[in-house]
Order: sequence, then structure tokens, then C-alpha cells
Amino acid sequence: MKLAIMLYGTRVSPRFGYSQGVMIVETSGQREIRRKTLKVGKHYPEKIPGILDNEGVEVVISGGMNHYFQNLLRSRGIQVIWGIMGEADDALAAFKADRLTPGMGCCPAGRRWRQGKRRFRGGG
Repeated sequence: MKLAIMLYGTRVSPRFGYSQGVMIVETSGQREIRRKTLKVGKHYPEKIPGILDNEGVEVVISGGMNHYFQNLLRSRGIQVIWGIMGEADDALAAFKADRLTPGMGCCPAGRRWRQGKRRFRGGG
């Protein structure tokens, strides 16, 4: 299986569209076979799904990702695991151990927390 982790430095990119690179890892079960990193910061984010498809990627791991990019990837048969945060190697280890699920990062919890709070409107 080939998976891609969207990168911002050595971390999972907080937003798909802000990715500086992508780590492509080929695995067999929990064993890593091959790894390479591509720079994608110079490409428009809309081009990245095509690049990943050409690389034979089956799964993409990213931080925040809007529905537009999720649909672009899924239309190419690429599974999306979004809402992940932290070091890319930690995300890879969690994926290989089958402990990575969409939205497990702080983004979804942060959204739920804000829904119940009133925003400061200013004034007195």
C-alpha cells in the first residue's frame, strides 16, 4: 500500500492547501518498504491530487481539509484521513498500528468547543 502524509516541515500539514511537501510511504502490513518526499509547495493545491494519483497513492493523511479537496482525492479513488496533527512519523506509526482515524486531531474538538461559546462582540 502507498500512503501520503502532507507535510509542513516534519509535521503533518495543518491544512492541505498549505502543504510544503508530501511524504510518500510504501508499506506492507506494518513494515515500511520505501519512503520518498516530494516538494509540492510550488504547485497549486488543486494539482496535488493528480500528483498523488500518478504516484499510486491509496491513502492521504492531512490536517484540516475542506470538502472540495476531499472530493478531488476521493474521485481518484484515494482514501482521506484528515484532522490529524503532530509529527509525520508519529502519524505514520499510528497508521501502521491501525490507530489513525479521520478527525482524531484537535481540530474537530476545537470546533465543538467553540460552538457552545459566545464570541466577544465588543462594546459594553
